[in-house]
Amino acid sequence: MKKTVLVIIAAVFAMAGTVNAQQKIGHINSVEVLQAMPEFKQMTNDLQKQKDSYTKALEGMYGDYDKKQKELQALSQDKSTPDPILESKIQELQDLQKRIQDFEAKVNDDLQKAQQDKLKPINEKYLKAVKEVATGNGFSYIIDIVQGAVAYYPEGQNDVTDLVMKKMGITAAPQTPGGTATPNK
Repeated sequence: MKKTVLVIIAAVFAMAGTVNAQQKIGHINSVEVLQAMPEFKQMTNDLQKQKDSYTKALEGMYGDYDKKQKELQALSQDKSTPDPILESKIQELQDLQKRIQDFEAKVNDDLQKAQQDKLKPINEKYLKAVKEVATGNGFSYIIDIVQGAVAYYPEGQNDVTDLVMKKMGITAAPQTPGGTATPNK
């Protein structure tokens, strides 16, 4: 009788361990979700309008550059043009070329910053929905098949970072109030 009870208890613990070890894992296509969001579509339209406005300004600058370049070519072919005038026109062309390059760099920076600023609340909304779906449906992990990253995981559970660092003889850098590591001195 004692053996039967022990076998039953062992079987219950074995099944409990198996049940606890099973984790529900899901996957998601983040690009499909994000592109279907009205906010993402609005962001894309806004950024395209901003890009179009910059493109018009650049086209005007390119037109000026082409015009000045043709003037320079005409002046350089005219043998009666004094060297100081040619040098002045060359300098004007080089200055305009530098302004165009600086403007292009600023445009790229502005568009990138605008995209990041507009994408942040969209991404937060997306991640909140993923977390709600995961917790509401018993998923332990949601893997983003597009980015190859984990879109959701139960924070504070199953984190083996400290165990691996201990095994490697590494100590963690102290965390600042913002959650970033400060360098060890």
